Amino acid sequence: MCIGFDIYRQFYLGGPERLKQSIVDWDGYIHKETTPGRGVFLKFLNFHDQARQWTARIYFRAVYSMYPQLVLVTGPSGVVNTAPQLLEDNSYPSDQWLIDRGVGSIVVVDFDPLKNRPFVLAVKWLGE
Repeated sequence: MCIGFDIYRQFYLGGPERLKQSIVDWDGYIHKETTPGRGVFLKFLNFHDQARQWTARIYFRAVYSMYPQLVLVTGPSGVVNTAPQLLEDNSYPSDQWLIDRGVGSIVVVDFDPLKNRPFVLAVKWLGE
């Protein structure tokens, strides 16, 4: 029984900790790449197939941790209520449109298929 318990503890109990660490990491990335008191636009690149699940984790976690600041992933005609809607129209009309809505930066998030994880590719800071 001891061996089975150790295998369970090593491989299955560690799972939630890895997920928790991923959430903590992305909270830090999002807050680091935003102007205090201003929102953020998340631009997702190369999220295909199974990688698409990361967009929901990143977006909904950013919405939670950034509240009451805006976290946008689409322009004025886009609606995001579910995860599949995140990538339908992941674009914005202009920098000025974002500035007018209180957004301070555009964070470009790319996906590395070799490491099987997303990363911040670039940040574009927007003027006041």
